[in-house]
Amino acid sequence: MTTDTSERKLSGNPPRQLIHHSQFPFAPAVKPQAFGRIALSGPSGSGKTPIALKIAAALGSRIGMIETAHGQAAQYADEVDFEVCPPLTFCSPEVLVAALADCAARGYDVVVIDSFSLFWSGNGGVRDQADDASQSAGDSKAGWREVRPRERRMMDALFNYPGHVIVTLRSKTHYVPEADEQGRNFIRRLGGKPEARDGIEYEFQITAALEADHTLVVTKALGTTLASEVVHRSGEEFGTKIRAWLEAGAPMAPPEPVEELILRVMSPDISFEELGALRETVRRRYLEDLMIPGDDGQPVPINTYINSRGRAMQQQRSQDAHATTDA
Repeated sequence: MTTDTSERKLSGNPPRQLIHHSQFPFAPAVKPQAFGRIALSGPSGSGKTPIALKIAAALGSRIGMIETAHGQAAQYADEVDFEVCPPLTFCSPEVLVAALADCAARGYDVVVIDSFSLFWSGNGGVRDQADDASQSAGDSKAGWREVRPRERRMMDALFNYPGHVIVTLRSKTHYVPEADEQGRNFIRRLGGKPEARDGIEYEFQITAALEADHTLVVTKALGTTLASEVVHRSGEEFGTKIRAWLEAGAPMAPPEPVEELILRVMSPDISFEELGALRETVRRRYLEDLMIPGDDGQPVPINTYINSRGRAMQQQRSQDAHATTDA
């Protein structure tokens, strides 16, 4: 006689033991704590920047902004404390990877990228690079084959940032005729499709659209308590809800601070094997372009420093081996 699953559970029988060699290490799912990955889209004037900053203030105390909007973010410095780099005019994927590495080294709890759309469609952005590569190759598909890995690396760097990341996305404005309760006609200004790669919303935990009246509507949220949330003209309370959801779960191991990683790379006592392991850590965390002091005191990318020091160590090993042989 067979026993169904519910009867086995009621009878208190132990779980079934596997008798085959599993290639896939299944285990009970446990919700972990996580860093936030949030995307806010909306038309011009919908309040993306101030709401992103207010959400950021609820998530962490140190906020860094990577800005592409001609210095406009500083207008909100009296509302939220944050630091901002000079506005970027060349928005290539490589520039964003380097900027995120710099933010990690500075130890920002939250990074706001305003506007992330420019890294897609702006000067030097993904689409710009694909067009240039296609023209050079004389093949429209060749350009995207060349640029897709750069775009993927940019997204991987964003999602591997050791803190929260909030991006704003521009959307085209649509004008929709409507009538109010008295039957009077008026035009409502709405945001359309975000200016980004198709399917970008799949990459983020939380996506929300802002309307012209600064109303924020959650369009996607992994946490059910945040789904379909509607926020009017404020981001602090919404940010607090996001933080509560992110911090509910099994504690995560904090990543090694970048400053400590740099000190280990520059340590005079580091071994060749340890240096090699650190090189992999630097690559895995997308920190290759981070500038550190070179042996001559001039700034040099950390990846270049590691490679140069590794070659010097190999050369010294070879010299020591020859000296031992000659002796």
